[in-house]
Amino acid sequence: MTATPSPLRRLLNPHKIAVGVDWAVLIGFFLSGLLHPDIRMYYDSVWRLFVCITVPLMAFSYVIYRVSERYGRRIQGERRKAPPLSEEAFGTIRAAFVVSCMAAWPVGMYRAGLPTGLVWTLDDMGLTWWMVVLEMYLGIIAIDALTYWKHRLLHTKAFYPFHKHHHTFRDPTPFSGFAVGPVETFLTFWPLLLTCFPPAKHFIPLYMTAIVGFVFLNLYLHCGVTFTWLEKLLPRIGLNSSAWHNVHHSDVVSNFGEVSFIWDKLCKTTREAAQAKKMARAEA
Repeated sequence: MTATPSPLRRLLNPHKIAVGVDWAVLIGFFLSGLLHPDIRMYYDSVWRLFVCITVPLMAFSYVIYRVSERYGRRIQGERRKAPPLSEEAFGTIRAAFVVSCMAAWPVGMYRAGLPTGLVWTLDDMGLTWWMVVLEMYLGIIAIDALTYWKHRLLHTKAFYPFHKHHHTFRDPTPFSGFAVGPVETFLTFWPLLLTCFPPAKHFIPLYMTAIVGFVFLNLYLHCGVTFTWLEKLLPRIGLNSSAWHNVHHSDVVSNFGEVSFIWDKLCKTTREAAQAKKMARAEA
């Protein structure tokens, strides 16, 4: 007979602890607005940002899902059952709420007339166009490194419970692109908070373009299908493709890059490298 877990062991279950911490983080970010310099402006910004983020994100997810299912080439073969779209959408909407609470800090300060790092003109940046573009590309390289190592951290024994939910979507759809818990959402988007500080200047037109580009890339990476022209184009400019990232959902232990595949190749965490290590251990 299988022993029944004790109440204490059930209480200390890593998954349950992670769920509790996730919800505590979500509530904590929402209540953090009480410390904002302009509380009313903060909460007004939260709901405005939430609508501006969630509505387009869900709309684009739906369109890409329909197009991909109809015209794309399935990576893992025909689905045996309908994907859990409602669970995926809930996870993404929850993440969007956490991002809204985080972004409301600098946005609320900006709307209240307080100094922030959000600027609209090159004069305020104190840079030329080419310098701003160079800064953006350097920022993308930094974010690529950040997301890769963050992802590796989330696959350690201590942090995997906070990431496990995302891997329940083994054959994902665009609705699961951002279906991660509040802890992982914070670890991904914490650079947003840097814009609260005036010295951390961000040129909003290019900054938002980079964020929107990341969103569309992430939706494609989770659509579960490939389009030939995108699979050829994206690797040529150093970005992940749907086929590349889908390997991570099916194998879990390889292809950790979220923006680019470069760090996977440098750190030998590609599927090929993982299979080679497995074969070497088997031979040993």
